[in-house]
Amino acid sequence: MSCAARVSRIAACAFATAFAGGGAFAQWTDHVALKGLQDIEAFETDDNSRLLAKNQGEAGGAGRLRLWAAADFTKGFEGMFVGRAEGGSDADTQADVEQAFLRFTAPQAHLMVEAGRIIYPVGNFSKRYLSTVNPLVGSPDSYDVSYPEGIVVTGKVAFFDYRAGALDRPIANAKYMPESSRAWRPVAGIGFTPMIGLRIGAYYTQGPYMGEGIQSALLPGDSWKNYEEEIAGVELEFSRGYFELNGDIAFSAYDVPTKPSRSRGQAWYLEPKYTWTPRFFTALRLEKNDYPYIAPVDLYFWLGENVAFHDVEVGAGWRFTPDLVMKASYRMDRWDVATPAEKAFFPNGYSCALQLSYAFDIRSWFDPLH
Repeated sequence: MSCAARVSRIAACAFATAFAGGGAFAQWTDHVALKGLQDIEAFETDDNSRLLAKNQGEAGGAGRLRLWAAADFTKGFEGMFVGRAEGGSDADTQADVEQAFLRFTAPQAHLMVEAGRIIYPVGNFSKRYLSTVNPLVGSPDSYDVSYPEGIVVTGKVAFFDYRAGALDRPIANAKYMPESSRAWRPVAGIGFTPMIGLRIGAYYTQGPYMGEGIQSALLPGDSWKNYEEEIAGVELEFSRGYFELNGDIAFSAYDVPTKPSRSRGQAWYLEPKYTWTPRFFTALRLEKNDYPYIAPVDLYFWLGENVAFHDVEVGAGWRFTPDLVMKASYRMDRWDVATPAEKAFFPNGYSCALQLSYAFDIRSWFDPLH
């Protein structure tokens, strides 16, 4: 057990002791869940790839700890808090609140409302980004982990499901876009499940995608809020027996300062997975990203050009127990550029990674009923 896990366990036990008297803790835990997920990673990459390089190409490692606290306040009302701490060879240790929201559910109406800091509600990978669900070590480059604040309504009617809400942050990969600031935007999605194991969905969002940090790069009288993005996408989920297939394709358009027309992008990935035995599985992810890079050069000229690349990740996993899984993967990218100067700036690269994930229930450490 790692130092972080020991610390979290000690804290949980101390918390339990405080409630132990008179059976108060046993009654309290009937309405509270305390869980965690610890990831430990080792990696080796080249030192050139714009996508895959880590730690200047030297072998390194990383660790990540998430802790969940969920409470059932009253019938239909719940609260959720998720905190994350991570660090490694190529990054300082950081801690943040990933999610903190209230949830109302009406099961008979197939309705759920979430308000607060949440995971982005659209896109195929947003609900599969945790290591216990992601069959590979890496994630699609088109998916940027973000936790906007807002309100989202989710529901189901017959073969259709829907999501609609307002969020304060865009879908935007920080590697290609200026840093965003708070600005409200609508988000909506709909899904169709014609048969068990198959779901096809579509989503849309629109709104400002830049932030206050670039205001000085705009002409006097202009505002970063005048420049919007539009993103429309299609999701795919399919499973049959021991085979699973996930996919996503998104089309984007961006208003760019000094540009007479919008910059447009497209990104897609397909991810097949096969479970060979209850413990052993393999997976593959093939991705293409033709995304615009948007940045100011000066007041009168902004970049808004696309650079396309393919990348593929192949991996295997072994599940020692339902809560402990090890995965290994190899990933490589290929940049679709033509000139020697572009090839020098966008070299191809590779990444090898090993990941050990341990999910734990803190209540089980001191509650024999769990």
